[in-house]
Amino acid sequence: MKSGSRHIDLAVPPEDAWAAIVAPGQREWYYRLTLEGDFTPGGHVRWIDIHGDLAEESDVVEIDPPLRLALRTRFVWAPNFAAQDPHRIDWIVAPTDSGCRVTMSWRAGDLIAGLLDSEGDGQLRGLRLAVDPTAQAELARLDAIGEIEVRDVAPERVGDYQLFFDRDAFRDFPAWQSCYCMETHRTDKDEEWAARTAGDNRRDMSAMLADGRVTGLLAYAGGRPVGWCNYGETTHLSGVMHRYGLEVSDHDGVGSVACFVIASPYRGHGVATRLLEAAMDRLRRRGMRAVEAYPSRAAGDSAHSNYRGPLAMFLRAGFEPYRETDRYLVVRKEL
Repeated sequence: MKSGSRHIDLAVPPEDAWAAIVAPGQREWYYRLTLEGDFTPGGHVRWIDIHGDLAEESDVVEIDPPLRLALRTRFVWAPNFAAQDPHRIDWIVAPTDSGCRVTMSWRAGDLIAGLLDSEGDGQLRGLRLAVDPTAQAELARLDAIGEIEVRDVAPERVGDYQLFFDRDAFRDFPAWQSCYCMETHRTDKDEEWAARTAGDNRRDMSAMLADGRVTGLLAYAGGRPVGWCNYGETTHLSGVMHRYGLEVSDHDGVGSVACFVIASPYRGHGVATRLLEAAMDRLRRRGMRAVEAYPSRAAGDSAHSNYRGPLAMFLRAGFEPYRETDRYLVVRKEL
């Protein structure tokens, strides 16, 4: 068993932080999971994901509002995690002169301890965003952003890719900070993918960008990277092929625009549209006959649900419905 912890200082009273930790309903800051059950001594709680599936369940070991909560927890959203012994999570809220300090600590087996070590900072930053108006104000949409420039992520721009994902990409949804857009290129089994850490994804994606195995675009405003697009020949995007069950025979000469991430203050200024135009232009110059995209059917669910790009943007660009899945549309445009 391994122990670890993370903490964050919040400029809010301890009661506000505690309320966010134990409140009923959906938690945007905690992977958008919805709580079922009550935090009472000896109680049992379940965490349901946005698709209605059980992701996590906990027994309440100790509770001392608004200062301490101890849970015996099982992650069940991936088979390799579900097979592990329960682990312990402790939340401690301590008053400070400026508000409170929240500490999340754990004692778990190697696999889960590694995950928590990777994800803990993101969880706490999400908690800060949920309770601290100052943190929310930092993400307000800018009235104007100036000229947008789109650049290929050549080897000399890998540092900009890292800076964008380290600092800005998921600042409004830190629970996703570990992805680094590796999901588009995953080749491992579901349980192996679930165990990957932020460091794993950052390292591998950076290497693939540096040697040209991945094609990405960055949008710049005021000299800083503010948006990202992952695109390429569809059969080279292993994660896309896997997720949507695509057939190689149907994708000869087809490219895909797989992922968009726009920093929160820069949304609503046409950044994704500029990235889409640039990706289509590059695919056309590569000789692709068509381009696909995979917008969510639940277009208004959240900005994060639209990481494949919103349907309305693709329709404006001349894409047409090509195939439907249970959660997504496949749209295609001839080039």
